[in-house]
Amino acid sequence: MSTEESFFELLTPHCDSEACGRLTRYAELLERWSRRHNLVRYCSRRELVERHLLDSLAAAPFLAEDGRLLDVGSGAGLPGVPLLAVRRGWSGVLLEPRQKRWVFLRLVVRELGLSADVDRARFQDTTGGETWDAITVRAVGDFSGVLDWARSRLSAGGQVMLWTTTKSEAGLRKTPGWRVLSSSLPGLDTGRLVRLQPCST
Repeated sequence: MSTEESFFELLTPHCDSEACGRLTRYAELLERWSRRHNLVRYCSRRELVERHLLDSLAAAPFLAEDGRLLDVGSGAGLPGVPLLAVRRGWSGVLLEPRQKRWVFLRLVVRELGLSADVDRARFQDTTGGETWDAITVRAVGDFSGVLDWARSRLSAGGQVMLWTTTKSEAGLRKTPGWRVLSSSLPGLDTGRLVRLQPCST
């Protein structure tokens, strides 16, 4: 019998019991699906929680009580699923073009009871006049393309949240038309959560 810690034990110090229950179910689904579909890389349950779930939750303190979130290139649901799991006043859309991940995300939304839709599309191909209070981007390479696209899709006071590195942050600070704020990511010496808000130049 495995002596590895349970997901609930690992998550309990970081959220209330209701949120821990949802995040535990999500971690279990990630663990099961990753054996067959390589959704995320990790070596242990602790690494899955710390590297992926807690990393995603680094943005939670910067979200208001309620709002609308768009997770671009959602993949296995990171960071959108953990954020929607702990911020129950938020609704959102998980944007993911790859079919297996799209199927997985639909299952996750149903199992966790999230207020979210899953769209099988790339951000470049989406149209419509919806605006968002937060647009999240993790593990997507083309930040400049996302920022150009996102500017007109943010609500008043909305922000783009990027999971990146200190090196990339330096480049983002040179991007005209954006106010840049940042904070460290847990467990990563060079990891940064960069928050950008449009401003006039």
